[in-house]
Amino acid sequence: MNEAEIEVENFDLKNGEKIIAYFSELPTISGFPYKIIIIEDSDRIIHSRFRQWDTAYNFTRWTRGIYNLDRLRIITDEKILSETDTIILKEQLVKLEQIELPKSICDEKAIILDGSIWKFGVILANKNADYYWKAATEAINLFDPIIEMMRKQYLDRI
Repeated sequence: MNEAEIEVENFDLKNGEKIIAYFSELPTISGFPYKIIIIEDSDRIIHSRFRQWDTAYNFTRWTRGIYNLDRLRIITDEKILSETDTIILKEQLVKLEQIELPKSICDEKAIILDGSIWKFGVILANKNADYYWKAATEAINLFDPIIEMMRKQYLDRI
């Protein structure tokens, strides 16, 4: 899983691109670890990029276990955000700029056995926020519109 996480996190940015937000899920039992990033290019066009470990493919190849971590099959995709999604994103970023962001959205009182690890981050003009959780507090509602917009881009894959 550590190697898969490294592979899924490995996005190559082109010249002039900057990350605006990211979202990932790392299942601990089964599933397909993935990460989505939202980037703005030098022409101010906003894209989403997707990377996912194709565990189904790799596990059928390696019936007796995984022996070669340098050849994990990674699925990639990229899309230009629609005008509607771009408007939603920009509106939400403006809202987040104007408020104090929570220090954590991880519910420390919840007990989750072998749940997914979720990560979300947003890079704003005057502050950055990075979060991880297995169970989130209600503060996640601040980020739901962005997270749902990101996940919607790749619903057929996750």
